[in-house]
Amino acid sequence: MLLTGCATPYSSGIAFSDMSAPNGVTDNAANCSKIGTSSMVNYLGFVATGDASVTAAKKNAGISKVSNVDYDFDSILGIINTTTTTVCGN
Repeated sequence: MLLTGCATPYSSGIAFSDMSAPNGVTDNAANCSKIGTSSMVNYLGFVATGDASVTAAKKNAGISKVSNVDYDFDSILGIINTTTTTVCGN
């Protein structure tokens, strides 16, 4: 966790992080008439629960064709870490 600052394109803060990152999925033919989200939470790096998959986000919004995907990462002191996937499509 502490050694990832230079090795990844997104560096997290030690005390608090709130970062968004795009995924390489883009389909300009699809418009964004629907937006779906999915998320998971990790506690202390020991217990993780939830489903932050693209499939879950698509299902939550009834999306069949994906236009783009974004991720949001939140962390408070490394104690509570949340990942949210946002899918836009129709």
